[in-house]
Amino acid sequence: MKEQSTSKGFAILSLAGILAKLLSLLYVPLLQGIIGTGGYGIYQKTYEVFTFLYAVLNLGMQTAIAKYISELSAVENHRDAQRTFRLARTLLLLFGTGITLVLIASAKFIAQKSGNPDIFIGLITLAPAIALTSVLCAYRGYFQGRRLMGPLAVSQVVEQFMNVAVSLLFAFIFVKYGVEKGSAGGTVGTSLGAFIAIVYLIYIAAVERIDKQVINKDKDIKRIRTKTIIKKLVTYGFPIALSAGLQNFGALVDMFNVTARLSYAGFTKDQGNVLYGILGYYKTLLYVPLTIITALATAVMPAIVRALVAKDKKSMKESILFAIRISYDIAIPAAFGLAILSAEIYKVLFGKTTGYELMVYGSVVVIFMAIVQIQNTILQAVNKFYFVVGSLCVGIVLKIASNYILIGYRDINVKGAVVGGILCFFVPMVLNHRKMCKTLKFKFSLLKVASKPILSSLAMTAVIFVLKISVFGIMNTYLGEGRIVNSIILFIAIVCGGIVYLYTMISIGGITKAEIDSMSPKVSRLLPRFLKRRLR
Repeated sequence: MKEQSTSKGFAILSLAGILAKLLSLLYVPLLQGIIGTGGYGIYQKTYEVFTFLYAVLNLGMQTAIAKYISELSAVENHRDAQRTFRLARTLLLLFGTGITLVLIASAKFIAQKSGNPDIFIGLITLAPAIALTSVLCAYRGYFQGRRLMGPLAVSQVVEQFMNVAVSLLFAFIFVKYGVEKGSAGGTVGTSLGAFIAIVYLIYIAAVERIDKQVINKDKDIKRIRTKTIIKKLVTYGFPIALSAGLQNFGALVDMFNVTARLSYAGFTKDQGNVLYGILGYYKTLLYVPLTIITALATAVMPAIVRALVAKDKKSMKESILFAIRISYDIAIPAAFGLAILSAEIYKVLFGKTTGYELMVYGSVVVIFMAIVQIQNTILQAVNKFYFVVGSLCVGIVLKIASNYILIGYRDINVKGAVVGGILCFFVPMVLNHRKMCKTLKFKFSLLKVASKPILSSLAMTAVIFVLKISVFGIMNTYLGEGRIVNSIILFIAIVCGGIVYLYTMISIGGITKAEIDSMSPKVSRLLPRFLKRRLR
């Protein structure tokens, strides 16, 4: 099995991420239809706790495993790269099982202390997923470090498909016993999806005989002691886990914060759950474009690490600028599109427009989140772990403070989370950029890199706006405003907007033929003729 280049790995992971996210988007309205908006609010709160534990244990270790395996592969020490994986898998299984047992034992205490007793059952049903996803992260870290993005991508789609199918089934079965049990049933698929993904990656490793392939390439290299491997994993994993943990701890604290401040503003418990569900819709949509950014971060990290080990500054600079530019190319049009089409998206996905104003004003957060995610990956790749921790802390504190003040006003309520989100990512983005330029000793302007995507997105937004006040208005008048009609309208808007964006980007040199071909020559061949003529 051959390693993929950064651009091809990114293309593969992006496609998988899009498919997985489409399944997730399909899941949200179906789950909401089964358990209701209030039940979805309970579901969201349950996942805040799980996501925090998952991030602390797994996100740091997956990146640490990938980073260290990339370093060992760069010097052709494949045997110790294999040992690193096996050791990490064992450690993660042990720690993951331990945290699973602790979560089951303390579920009632957490639910009561958080002021959300209705998440008790959901925490118990989610607990086994901690152990399973821990093992899954070990496998994914290994495949990422080896730059084998194909199996990594397929595992994501398989996991999400099983998660959606099983969760909806159990939500439907258990909701008859109460909303709390229905929302808990909606979490069951997380464990089964992770288990199936693990089985798939084990199968691929066995069939392709990956371990034999790489070990046979080993030269006469001095073996690394087990103690050294563990120390290296901890050295890399702890600050990355701390960063991920802090980010998700901020979300966890914010859950308590939002719940308490909504109560302070005079909302009842049920009203608070509904408002939290509305906030959950906004967060879910924000993370859709970030699926591609996550794929980019996963693909670019091994390339930066290998360039660092080889002291190849030119390759490192190219990889970093590629990552920043692609992040803007994706996040900026996504932000504009989410803002201009927010009402239509809410109608299609959630059957109503309640809360769409959050997206109108808050879609800009997508841009800041995307850049911060890539910046964090770059800084971690060049060993600036604790700076990432510091910048995240600044953003989290600003977010919590802002939400505490604004959400406590009844007329503002969850709309205040938009301001908190902007502060949480904009300030760290500025701090990270300054640190990157200083550390890597080359300067570039974030605004200048963003100029072409902004111009192209403005053109796209103008076309969509004209369609909304003309064609779409007529369609709604004569065909009604049902979900099917709005789905057609949304599809037309996305296709037309996407074509205008691509055409403008290609015309002003924002996208070149060489960049498209580096991902896959098939893509340029599939483009319409009028776009091909503009490529250069």
